Amino acid sequence: MNGTPQPPHDAPSATAANEAIRHFVAGRTSWTPEELAELDRLRAAWRAAVRAEVVRAA
Repeated sequence: MNGTPQPPHDAPSATAANEAIRHFVAGRTSWTPEELAELDRLRAAWRAAVRAEVVRAA
């Protein structure tokens, strides 16, 4: 094991995670603390998906 955390096997692809972010932010002009927390969660899922895809490609 290389020590790098791996996303769960059911984690979304980077494309799907990016689409989830786009959908979530579409049309928003203000943000509640809860919405910002959800945006942070979605961004973390996207970053994990990108890392996983880069590792698989390497």
